[in-house]
Amino acid sequence: MNIFRDDLIIRLKYGKDRYLIAEQDEESVSKCRDGSTKNAQWTIEMNDEESLFLKSCYGKYLTASNQPSIPGMIAKHLKVTQTSPEKKNTSHQWLPVIQSDPVKQYSIWLKTPHGSYLEAHTGRNLITHDLLGRKGCNPLNKKILWHIEIVESPSDHWRHSGSLMSRMLFGMRSFVSEKHKDKEKNECLKDEKETTKERMHTNILSHKLFNSKSC
Repeated sequence: MNIFRDDLIIRLKYGKDRYLIAEQDEESVSKCRDGSTKNAQWTIEMNDEESLFLKSCYGKYLTASNQPSIPGMIAKHLKVTQTSPEKKNTSHQWLPVIQSDPVKQYSIWLKTPHGSYLEAHTGRNLITHDLLGRKGCNPLNKKILWHIEIVESPSDHWRHSGSLMSRMLFGMRSFVSEKHKDKEKNECLKDEKETTKERMHTNILSHKLFNSKSC
């Protein structure tokens, strides 16, 4: 089930009704009930076949920092932020670990190259990354389980682009057709004027000829 590709826009849902969001300060991240905002949307950028980057609506990358989210805590509950690096490194990389879930179609853990996991904390709008002890991951650990909701895929973009292009081409064809009709109409009017002018000229000559004969 490899659904990940460049430019795929997703939401990351935690539990029943919380979404990972990029805060408006463009630095912190948290979770929120409202998944309809742009802040809850993350664009995927593939790094390689196994890892990816997640870009917020502010153009910044989800980052596993080495700073504690709670003062005094060392090597635990490390802060997750959004940053705009000059060059992306392993702190910006996430390895999706697919999980089977009978209810949600796309369920994953998000793991850093250093072995910590993206974690949401119950009761607080706190998002951290943490090592999970010697026994490794517990499949029942809901704190690190995220459900993917696809907002827009590249194929949707191309369909929209194709539809827009079709409308543009149709509009251009209509415009050219109308211009062609206008040109034909103008040429017809020009021909009618020339014909009328010739008739008037002929009538004047006929009138002069008739008058000369009468004299």
